Amino acid sequence: MTNEQQMFGCSKADLDEKIAEELMPLMGGHYMLAMSILSDSQECIAIGMHDRARQYINRAKYVLSHWKDSTENVG
Repeated sequence: MTNEQQMFGCSKADLDEKIAEELMPLMGGHYMLAMSILSDSQECIAIGMHDRARQYINRAKYVLSHWKDSTENVG
């Protein structure tokens, strides 16, 4: 298992693809993607999947670290 797999549960390329999809019109952008990932993390915590929750939190941090335009979700 690669370092990326251990950290995120997927590759950075997979995350970059998700980010690109979320930037399409009507998809919500970085903000909604991060919120969705954090919701998944909460669910994992609730059912005892703590390592998976850690990976989801790392995914959300990656998404937020790639938020290039802070006005993207201002509406």
